[in-house]
Amino acid sequence: MNVEDRVLKPVAEVFAAIVDHEKMSQYFITGADGPMKAGKTVVWEFSDVGYKVPIDVIAVEVNRKIVYEHTSTNDKTRVTIGLKSVDSNTTLVSINEAGWPMEEDGVKRALGQTAGWTFFLCCLKAYLQFGINLRLGLTHRLTKQ
Repeated sequence: MNVEDRVLKPVAEVFAAIVDHEKMSQYFITGADGPMKAGKTVVWEFSDVGYKVPIDVIAVEVNRKIVYEHTSTNDKTRVTIGLKSVDSNTTLVSINEAGWPMEEDGVKRALGQTAGWTFFLCCLKAYLQFGINLRLGLTHRLTKQ
């Protein structure tokens, strides 16, 4: 599963908005117990939908890449978020998540995560470019498959 989009902000600002839990809580999560650092487990909280997910951070390369694993979709998957400076005020963000079994249920979960990562990119762009939090008012319950 792959998604990508351009964010009209410098790469350092985009990187900080992803690894800094206080910044990420302004547009995507509602809280976390710390920033993303290699070798650490961070718990992201989505209190608006009653869900917590532990993130095992594998690697963090400043302004370039974040890699972590999680089991929130029942299978251990690996997420790689790549950042590339297109110019001084534009960052290409690419997200790859892999690890589901190649059977019907695994494919359904991968498709659901594709939608989720697309929403993440929309939230990131809305927050960084316009100061808008798209998660405000989100009240539906997430269901585990």
